Amino acid sequence: MTARSLALAAALVGSSIACESSTPPASSPSSANAEARVSSGDGVSIHYVAEGSGPAVVLVHCLGCNLHYWDVAAADLARDHRVIRADLAGHGSAGKDRKTWSVDGFVADIRAVVNAAAVDRFTLVGHSMSGTIALETALQLGDRVTGVVPIDSLLDVDEHMPAEKRAEMCAKMRADYRDFIDKSVPLLLPKKADPKVVSRVRDDAMAMGPDRSATILESIVTYPADVTMDHLAMPIVAIDSDLRPVALDHNRAHAPQFDARVIKDTGHWLMLDKPTEFASTLREVVESIESGKAKRRPS
Repeated sequence: MTARSLALAAALVGSSIACESSTPPASSPSSANAEARVSSGDGVSIHYVAEGSGPAVVLVHCLGCNLHYWDVAAADLARDHRVIRADLAGHGSAGKDRKTWSVDGFVADIRAVVNAAAVDRFTLVGHSMSGTIALETALQLGDRVTGVVPIDSLLDVDEHMPAEKRAEMCAKMRADYRDFIDKSVPLLLPKKADPKVVSRVRDDAMAMGPDRSATILESIVTYPADVTMDHLAMPIVAIDSDLRPVALDHNRAHAPQFDARVIKDTGHWLMLDKPTEFASTLREVVESIESGKAKRRPS
């Protein structure tokens, strides 16, 4: 595994099966803007913001990020969508007292948020680690999830990190977290990165701390995304940076409906590198899912 692949894996820290019918529009029960908290399955407080009206879109951040990474894209979508953004446990303004960090725990966070916001059907957008979390959410919630949009995530679901590499990475994180972040973050940035973006993502990553980050990372890189994709029927349309090629052939072997858009000259945090272009691309992808133009798994 290359240094960039290793760093990307670190950034990722970056069950009903869906039915075969055509994709119905996501629901929008309310137009009232709200900022609220809800208890996840284990009692941890989850922070979320709901705004706008129209078909529902749920935005979930990467490791070390928070709901404000979506500010520009959310403002654009909220002109004609119901947009729900959440701080998952351990991030942003959410509670940090979770005893066991796992993909299932984060799925429970999303479930609690959409239930509290009275959202029945929605397109789920997940950045980095949340691309993986979005897959498991779609598996568990079934046709409540009308489409999955992984952001710079799931680039090659056949690429599995060997156990020894995983152990080595987590050991380095715990031994010298600052050094790990300082070496990893530059590998995930475009050549001409905005210093403000660099400072923001580095500071947010540092605030996570080594133990929580390493434990979350391990739960993400051990998750069988390939197996889950074998069972999903809804559209899966990724938006990726051009740091690394997307293995379309590998991903489509598991989900023939998988597709991807690439935004050039961006890094792992592409919604910060090119916020306007990212917002426009996300809108196009979301609308393709809502209109039925995005592919579903063939019957």
